[in-house]
Amino acid sequence: MEQDVYVDLLFLINFSMDYLCLYICAKVMHRPLRLPRMLIAAAVGGVYSVVALFLPFSPFWDLAADAAVCIGMSAIAFSQKGRRFSSTLLCAFLFVGISMMTGGCMTAIFNLLNRLELPIEGLETDGISTYLFAIIAAVAGFISLRSSAIMSRRSSISECILTLTLNGKSLTVTAITDTGNLVKDPLSGKRIVLVDRGELSKIVNISEFDDFINGISREDPTVKALRLVPVKTASGRSLLCATAPNSLIASVTTKKGKSATVSLDALIAPSDIGNSADGHRAVIPAEIIKL
Repeated sequence: MEQDVYVDLLFLINFSMDYLCLYICAKVMHRPLRLPRMLIAAAVGGVYSVVALFLPFSPFWDLAADAAVCIGMSAIAFSQKGRRFSSTLLCAFLFVGISMMTGGCMTAIFNLLNRLELPIEGLETDGISTYLFAIIAAVAGFISLRSSAIMSRRSSISECILTLTLNGKSLTVTAITDTGNLVKDPLSGKRIVLVDRGELSKIVNISEFDDFINGISREDPTVKALRLVPVKTASGRSLLCATAPNSLIASVTTKKGKSATVSLDALIAPSDIGNSADGHRAVIPAEIIKL
């Protein structure tokens, strides 16, 4: 069975998709966007997509050639003087992942359009116009960019030093960031930083938090502006007692070795953290650490 292949269109499609994926990779890895190098790398990918049609390789060698080309494209686009080769390999691995993610998004969009049975010519035969293909590719690329950026941002910080001040007293503890900490004060909308009860008791009277939850009022409480925050866990629903600290500072070090001090706009609440945070004494919602 013979099949017509338009090599110019094949090159253009792969060149465009490779450039899009390299662009996303550069954004996620915070690499400089060097246009000439990006264009050359994308062109290499486009040429390889055409040449690969005529290579009489076995599946194993096809895969090896694919990997070599991906590494070569990443080296062209992202290699920098003074950076280790492992950094290029990481970019190549991410490039492959983004390519798969973008391709998966495009397939999902195609399937969605087919199910909606929209009057779009060529959907069922994949013979869509170049313009529609470009729109779908752009949408898939945007989804991949946003997803990759979110994952990168949330995974760039894993632990930090937290310093909080409450009623004129300061406490410094090690903390861990957690994307699963979604507890929010329903009134202010602020996220909640959980602090181990034993540590927090060094600067405040923890019983005031407990009394507030139990409806016991104090004539002259030392911790002002306490509020109840509903929490839903695997074991059921409960209440946290939170308050706004005078200051909340996180000293962070990213996985790239950069240090920064971040002021957090959040409430704090005592919690029985114990050993659930890998030895850390506070849990910070990952989304509130913005570098």
